Parts: sequence; structure tokens; C-alpha cells
Amino acid sequence: MPGLVGSQGIRPGALNMGRIFRALRYRSEQAQYVTYHRLPIYETDAYGVPDGQVAGNAYELLLPDLPAIIRPAITADYQQERAGNNIIGAARIYTPNINTIKNYPNFDQNNNTNFNEIQGWDRLITNYRSILYAETDVETGWTTTNGVRTTDGESIINTLSGANPVATYTAPVSNVNILEADRLRIKIKPDFAMGLASVKITNAAAQTLTYTPTALTVTADNWLTLDLPYITGTVADNTSIYQAGVRYATAVTSSVANYNYESNLTSITITSTGGANANTVYYKGVEFYKSVSWHVHSLKDMTDGYIIFNCVRTAGRDDARRRAE
Repeated sequence: MPGLVGSQGIRPGALNMGRIFRALRYRSEQAQYVTYHRLPIYETDAYGVPDGQVAGNAYELLLPDLPAIIRPAITADYQQERAGNNIIGAARIYTPNINTIKNYPNFDQNNNTNFNEIQGWDRLITNYRSILYAETDVETGWTTTNGVRTTDGESIINTLSGANPVATYTAPVSNVNILEADRLRIKIKPDFAMGLASVKITNAAAQTLTYTPTALTVTADNWLTLDLPYITGTVADNTSIYQAGVRYATAVTSSVANYNYESNLTSITITSTGGANANTVYYKGVEFYKSVSWHVHSLKDMTDGYIIFNCVRTAGRDDARRRAE
């Protein structure tokens, strides 16, 4: 694509940004899917101090699968504050125009009335690196119940012989370290209206961390991306799963008072409800990853084809210090 990339990074002009994103994602991996995150808006008291109660329905927005091109100016400069965990950076991030974004199911205002636009200090969460990837092009490590397990080279497929399917990935002994991970991503597609009961993580200390969405029925023949936090504080904060712009509050519970996030992984169990003989459920893209959270600092440019945001990375963890704890 002559003239598209120069010394100042990508120079979109009068072009089809959708085609550019697809070409860069498939051919060079420069484009990627990010998770859009907006913190909840809290009510304030008479002094303007947040009181911890969400204002109306202004819950957090946690919407995976927003395509973006990220051109870091500084990925991380390693200047550390007194606590030793502040790693900052800056980047220019390109997204499709707002009309295109609002055609994505989770961002469509017909379904999601809380999303209007990407604005200051919203977050774009990216996969900095994959820590543990559950292979789905082979059946190794996977077990399923109430069905026959196969793979199509991309996904694990459970062809049901009964209702309420369960899929479990057991980490191989040689690949169990998830110390640096702070998020878990899973993609699921059933061919029936499937209830997602829970996602459970079990660590080497036999402790469990369970994510339980409220009344979530996965739409038939559509991929649902789960992008879940896996870091200290998750149990207290809980999280959200969005499908077609609708939020499903997701409780996070631990089998012990202090779940050990530094312990190795034993298994991931995905429990579902519904289904019958010959129905199928697909699983893919299962990984623990280390994220980078880019915060929107300013709007650089906006055209009919694209939006450019100047973003900053305000904080990051020092994994060397974490490992030494």
C-alpha cells in the first residue's frame, strides 16, 4: 500500500478504513481488536464527592472487538514512581468513524443507549502479549460433557448428546504460568439459545475464581467475546459482559478469602445450560493475556473515514517486582 505508511505512521486519506483494517490485521497484524472500557458514572453528594452508587444506568461499558490501529510514540518509558509500578507511554490510535463504530452490535445506540462516542479518558485495552493460549486447533487439553468433542482446525466443537454442556481446558504441565496475565478472553458460539452459567478458573492451589453472569443467553449462531479482568480487586469490583449492547452484570466470587493470582493455572471450565441432541457449541480464542490500557487524552483528527486519538498509558505493573513478592 504505497503512501499509506510513512515516517509519521499511517496517513489515512480518502480511503476505505474498513478495508485498511482488514488488510493490516490479516497481512501484517498492525490492526487489532481492542476492548473499549468506560468506567461507571457515580452519583455525587452535595460536596461533589462520589458516593459509590452508580448514577441511573450509567454502568461501566466493557465492549470487546473494536478494530484499531495503534502507533505507539512511547510504549513504556519505565519511569517509576515511589511505589515502583508506574510505567507510562503515549500512542496515536486510529479507529473507524463513529457511524461505522455504531454499526457494531455492542456500540449500536438502538441497543446500547449508554454509548454515544469515544470521549476523554475512556480506555482502549489492548493485548500487550499472550501469556497462556489454549490451543483449539487440536483437542489436546480439552474435555467436554454431554457431547462429542472435535476440532475444525480453529475451534473446539462440542456436538451435544444432551443438555447443559460443559467444556474444560486443562493446562499442560509445561505451560501453566499466568503470573503476568491480567485478563482472560474467550469466544463462544452455540447454534441454539444457550445460557452461559459460569466461567471458573482453578489454580494450582485448588482455589477457584468464578464469573457468573446474570441471566445471559448467548444468541444462536453468533460469536460472543468474553473479556474478563483477572487481577487483584476483581472479586470486590465484579465485572460486566455485553451482548448486542445489553449489559449482563457478572458477579466474581472466590473459593477463598484471598485468591492467589500468582499461582499457576490448572483449568478453565465453561458451564452452559440448554441445548439438545445434535446441537453444537464452538470455543476459540481462549487466552490469558497481559493488557495495556490506553486512555484517550485528546482527539487528533476526525473525518468521514476515520478518527485519530492521542492516548496515554497512565499506569502499568512492574512484573519483575511482582514476581519477587
